[in-house]
Parts: sequence; C-alpha cells; structure tokens
Amino acid sequence: MPRRKNPVPPYLRHKASGQAFVKVPDGAGGHNFVYLGKHGTEESQAEYGRILAELRAGKSTPGQRIARTAPTVMNQVLVAFLRHAEKHYRRADGTQTQEVGEFKRVASHLRRLYGHTPIVEFGPLALKAVREQFLAAGWCRNVVNARTNRIRHILKWAAGEELVPGSVWIDLRAVAGLGAGRTEARESAPVGPVSSATVHACLPFLLPPVRAVVELQLLTGMRPGEVLRLRPVEIDFAGPVWIYRPRYHKLTHLQKARAIALGPKAQAILNEFTPNAASDYYFSPRRAVEEFHARRSECRVTPVYGNGDRPRVATPKRPLGHRYDTASYRRAITRAVEKANRVLIEAAVDVALHVPHWHPNQLRHTHGTEVRRRFGLEAAQVALGHERADVTQVYAERNLDLAVKVAAEVG
Repeated sequence: MPRRKNPVPPYLRHKASGQAFVKVPDGAGGHNFVYLGKHGTEESQAEYGRILAELRAGKSTPGQRIARTAPTVMNQVLVAFLRHAEKHYRRADGTQTQEVGEFKRVASHLRRLYGHTPIVEFGPLALKAVREQFLAAGWCRNVVNARTNRIRHILKWAAGEELVPGSVWIDLRAVAGLGAGRTEARESAPVGPVSSATVHACLPFLLPPVRAVVELQLLTGMRPGEVLRLRPVEIDFAGPVWIYRPRYHKLTHLQKARAIALGPKAQAILNEFTPNAASDYYFSPRRAVEEFHARRSECRVTPVYGNGDRPRVATPKRPLGHRYDTASYRRAITRAVEKANRVLIEAAVDVALHVPHWHPNQLRHTHGTEVRRRFGLEAAQVALGHERADVTQVYAERNLDLAVKVAAEVG
C-alpha cells in the first residue's frame, strides 16, 4: 500500500543560505518556496505557523510569493520566471514563441555565474559580468544589448511578484547599453535585399514546397512565419485579389490587424499546393514526403521489398511536422546555397560568381525595395505591414486598397 502524503508541509532548512523555508503547492501540481528567515529562530517559526494557518484557511497567496526580506538565490527566481514564460509567451495557436528560447539562453548564463548567489547581491557589476560572457560568446552588440535587457525583464517580473526587492531591478537600470562604435563588440551587418539572380540560382536545389515559399515571399513581402502558416481558412477568396488575414503575426499581441494582398501570380502558386482541408497548411513537409513516395511507388518496376530486403520503418524516429517552421526553412536555404556553390566549384567557375549566403528575411527587403521603386514609400510601408500605432481605421482601409492595387500588378 503506497505511503500517504503528509498534508502539512514541513519546516525545512536551505543549506546554502541557512534560511528556513517551506514548500507550498502552487495549484498547478508543483511547489513554490516560501522563505521564513534564519533557520531555528522564533521569527521563522512564527512565520511558519502563519503559513500553515493560511493554508488551513484555504488561502493560496503564500504559494505565489516568496518573502521579500528573504535572500532568495538566483536559481529560484529563474525557475519561477521560466515557468511563467512558458505559459505567457504563446501564439494564438498555443505554440510557444521564440522568446521562451531566448529567455532560456539568458538563464543558462545567469545560472552558470550567479545561480547560487543571493538575489540581493546581484547588482550592476554582476550584470556587466554576465554581459562580458555574452561578448565572449561572439554575439554582436545588438544581440548583447537585447539579451542584457532580458535579464532586467526577468528581475522586473520577479519584483512585481514580490520574489525580490524592487531595488534590485531599479539598480540594474543604471547600466547603460553598449553604444555603437564605443566598445569592442562586433557590429552586425544591416539586413539588406538579396538579388534576384542569387535567389534564382538556389531555386533548383529547393524542394517544391520550399521553392514556392521563396517565390511567395518575393511576390508579397510576407514575413517567413506568415507565409509558412498560410492556410485557406484565413484567406478571403472574394474578388480578383485574395486577402490573407493571418491569425497570428508579429504584432498580434498589440491588437494590430494584418492584411496581405495576394495577386494572380501568388494565387497560381497557392493553387498548386491547396490542401484537402481548409484548416491545413499549404506547405506541409509531411504531405510533400507522402506525395514523393506515392510518385516513386507509381514508377517502381521492381518488387516493393526486393529479395528479402527489410521493409521501410513505419514510424520514423523523428516524424515530420504538419508545416515548416522558420528554422527548417532557413536551413533549407542554407543547404541550397551550398549545393549551388558546389556545382559552380565543380564546374571551375570563377570565385566571384559564387552564390553568397542569404536568409529568408532578405526576401522581404527585396520586395519592399522593388515596391518602393515602382510605387513610392507609402506603398512599400503598406505592402510590408509597417503601420504606425496611431493610424486611423480610414487610413488603414485606404492602405489596404493600395495594397490590392500593388498585388494586382506585382504579385
């Protein structure tokens, strides 16, 4: 017979700090740590009695905070914040955003240097020490500044939850960001357009769905995530120009709408990859592989398993997803560039003609540059979705009409 759990949380001692603490249920199946003061003192025993009284009364607040006066160590704050980040930073479809990965990357450096340091001792000099680790990792100045700001954000959230004193976060605000040209930090190259010749040199080395995604980006200026999440259910097919209103995009959390016009050329591409269900994605690696195997089976002339050959594994170790993500899309382009250059090298072509490396976001810049050249700056802002927060609804409708006109002629 299994041992029955003790309903009363015990009075425990934290070896590193000498503090007394108690583990309180957080209501989600886990526990939070509530620090009570120095272990063995009357004050900590009195605080422990208060916590038990609140738990018996059904009050849940003790499990949601750590006493402000307790010298909580950094690791405990990071655990609490990452648990919050995994729930908070989610898209409309429930998937986690890239912010979760960014915060985990920052937390790993914090944990390595100051994981067991009392949080009240983490000040401006400690923040600069972590920033030096960022620089040693080879990150450029903009990335170092952004990830340093994420450390401030973690402690700002902790202060709002009464996990740390508010003075800890306030002191960190005194650390200025790295200025351009004033430090030894590496500067990142600005993102610019990629030439059409470079793109077309890579197209033969891309799978049909990925090649279609590249062509759609050139025609519409969509962000990589927007085109990869494209589904028929989010498209208005009325009229000669279709309107794609993505359920999730970069500015969804700011309650800003996004409307993308799809002209005749874009429509022709989408018609080749129309899924069976309106809720399915246009560009699915799983569907692409299934179609590839089906075509190969139709052309096969030998027996399926040959002379005693082992059959194909029914369940692969890593199943294919329903859609491409931005990372797999970027890797596909990188491999296409490598294959294109390999062909040129084997053909002994001059090195100056080799295909330079490029990434998906540059296609958006290419489209914006072309639209601005042909239709002006306002049309480029509309096509790329760069609207200010204070624009009126009338101005937005006028922009959408202009985007329809651009798509009808360009894409």
